[in-house]
Amino acid sequence: MKKLLPLLCVPLFLACQKDSSTSTPPATIDSAVVTVNNGYGSGKYKVGDTVHIFSMAYISNQLFDTWSSTDASLLNGKNEWHTWFIMPAKSLSFTGSIKNITPVTLTYEPIMGRDRLKPVYYFFPAGHKGFVLLLHGTGGTAQHFVNSYEYQQLIKDLVTDNFGVIITEAEESTTGVDANGDGKIRWNNIPWDSTTNVDFANIKIITDVFYTRGVTNRSKFRYSAGMSNGGNFSASLSLMYSYKAGISYCAPSGNPVATTSTIPFQFCMARFDNNENVGPTGNANALTNSQTLTSRGICSKYWMQEHSPLYPERFARKGDITLAKSASLFTELKSKGYLNNKNYFIGFSDALTTAYQANPTSFPELNSLTGLQKLTVIEQIDLAVADHQMYSDYNRATLKFLNTQCQ
Repeated sequence: MKKLLPLLCVPLFLACQKDSSTSTPPATIDSAVVTVNNGYGSGKYKVGDTVHIFSMAYISNQLFDTWSSTDASLLNGKNEWHTWFIMPAKSLSFTGSIKNITPVTLTYEPIMGRDRLKPVYYFFPAGHKGFVLLLHGTGGTAQHFVNSYEYQQLIKDLVTDNFGVIITEAEESTTGVDANGDGKIRWNNIPWDSTTNVDFANIKIITDVFYTRGVTNRSKFRYSAGMSNGGNFSASLSLMYSYKAGISYCAPSGNPVATTSTIPFQFCMARFDNNENVGPTGNANALTNSQTLTSRGICSKYWMQEHSPLYPERFARKGDITLAKSASLFTELKSKGYLNNKNYFIGFSDALTTAYQANPTSFPELNSLTGLQKLTVIEQIDLAVADHQMYSDYNRATLKFLNTQCQ
């Protein structure tokens, strides 16, 4: 028996050895770093997070150009000043670039419409390829349109891309009278008639004035783009006068247009639009209308502005609030619980407005601003929340649609 012991130990010894063919599994990466140059959004993010990046602010004679990166293909829109992506399992770096442009100075002129003088702002670049009628929303005016920052960005983008622009206003906005008794001052889509409906008539008359002057000509393509009620009117206007294409911001247009129009049409909606005439139902209707157009062989695009986190420099975007003051405002909102742990604004701006009006001195940073600066803060919050607000986040998508539709 003693002679067998060495032989018995051999298999036992071999059984105790580690299998050299088994490798150590690679370490799992659950987060990585994003670096944003000439912009904001740098930080450490979990894999699978939605990451937003933003360009640094730029002035009136500048436009955002593009994001450069070996990973630019991840971006939802590499040429948009604000865009987003889903965080992969690796660190990333993006660099934003700004381009200088020729400043756009609109000409203002009262032009006789069907019944009265209409305020008109316009600009036609030399050799322009076409022109866009730009349409305000409910309660808006031509003056408000041209003085609003987000609209100004669209105007700059259009003119820089060699489009002419014409801005006027609804007849009810000029008169201040709710002519059809719907309780709103806005564009009227009905009756569907180019003479009886004063808004359709005014657009035709104003356009004809520029033809007569030789500023533009009838061979140039016509387009329309509007916000809210102006978006609905854009759908009707583009169909009424057979425009090349139309665009609606924060408005679903309507099923009759979707089922009859032959005009390419783009919808730019906002994820948390809280307007009584839009909301989740309006967003869904806009998607249905876009799909209806597509199913009929008519080009249509559908974009959704997503909510995004605030960042300390956000309130300096327009240039009327300093970077230092913007950072102080951000800190004040954060300390008072209006931002979550990822700096998304909680709820809607109405809650902040109500709290501020009830006790202004409890918001020393906000209270130190002028009235217009306070409006800037509310506007930027609305944009970050993706509420009912004109936005410039998809300006380059809009340019592409006007230029090529679905080609």
